[in-house]
Amino acid sequence: MYMVQDRIASLADAWCLNFAGSSTSFRRRSFSRARSTATQSSPRLSNQSDVDRGKRFKLDSSPDFSRSPTDVSSTTSVTVSMDKSPQKNERGGHSDYDTAIDLLKNNPPEQRLDFHLPYSQYLKLEECWSKIRLAENISEDQKYPYLAYDSAAEIATVVTVPRALHERAAVELTPMILDSAEKYLYSHGADASLVRNIGNGGSTTFNGIYGSYSRSKKQADGTILYTPFGGHTTIMIAIEVGYSQDYTALCRNKDQWIEGRHVKVCVLVCLDESPRFRNPHTLNESIGDVEAEMEKMGRSMAESVIRDHSRDYYGFIEYRDHKWVGDLTEAFIEVWRANKRQPIRYQLLQNAWSCNRLPKTIGLKVSDFVPDEDLKAANIPDSSLSFDAILYVDLLRRSMQTTAEERYLEFISH
Repeated sequence: MYMVQDRIASLADAWCLNFAGSSTSFRRRSFSRARSTATQSSPRLSNQSDVDRGKRFKLDSSPDFSRSPTDVSSTTSVTVSMDKSPQKNERGGHSDYDTAIDLLKNNPPEQRLDFHLPYSQYLKLEECWSKIRLAENISEDQKYPYLAYDSAAEIATVVTVPRALHERAAVELTPMILDSAEKYLYSHGADASLVRNIGNGGSTTFNGIYGSYSRSKKQADGTILYTPFGGHTTIMIAIEVGYSQDYTALCRNKDQWIEGRHVKVCVLVCLDESPRFRNPHTLNESIGDVEAEMEKMGRSMAESVIRDHSRDYYGFIEYRDHKWVGDLTEAFIEVWRANKRQPIRYQLLQNAWSCNRLPKTIGLKVSDFVPDEDLKAANIPDSSLSFDAILYVDLLRRSMQTTAEERYLEFISH
């Protein structure tokens, strides 16, 4: 059996390497419009001994160090070049196609690649990915890595497994707004059967239907569905999270849902970490007892996390003189509606500080969850729904701590 799998793997590799996709150069870019230049520098390392902090790490002298097998940087979206001619990327190695294959095969954390690819070549890349999944025995239910396509812009996207801060931003938001809708409906005498029609669709992959998006394929970070008994399922709300991601790319995601699937509402959650995360280059001394080391990290983080929480500050988390999470410099939610040219933005964090007046709603209405005809038939008035922004930003803080722990654990485990 193992010989057969090895043979399949070698055939998949050979098939994939024979296909050269359209490649473009790429560079990193943040969606944040205002970022302090003071936080862009590399973390400073001290040579002074510190018993509480423990061993130091050495950082690579290169400003663009990455431990992944590709040249794509952590928590970074790749800006798309629309030059369609094949060329090597500016770091002198792989084409975008090669990089995409590396990401799909190895699934290094916190990576995203967007690159121009005609649809005919995307189909070959998708077939190659299917062969890799078969060879590596990767389940169809495995969420990451995933391959998506925007047929309107002819852009292929590869996304690898994210960290807790990205995941929880969507995973926690979806039940919060669902709960708000359900409470309102029940308080206005809605029948339980109507409420049961509303469901959490999670991050299911959907194909485009309309116009130039008909060949698109997209996996949302979250969806809310409406499925009447014996009826057709409708995507009512799509949720997209951008974590230090190009804002333009997020807006392309939004267009795929509103234009390509006629979704009524797309919610964008935008988070920006600064400075961008970098792993240390080397570990001066090996870690013997990993479990004990992680407990030590937790004790070390506790004081700064509690201090920042008391003053509503979302600052970096440091351990052994290295920042495992940077400042969460900005967080906001945008609600985009079909036939509206501009969104409504609700600011949560700015310059790593919680906003003085957090929103009590993000503008979602009951009719965003239930079709107008069903809401009218139930004789339930439409209304804006409440949102607990204080709880949500607290969940983001906890996710920052989890993300720091995940990054450090992965580093010392390799």
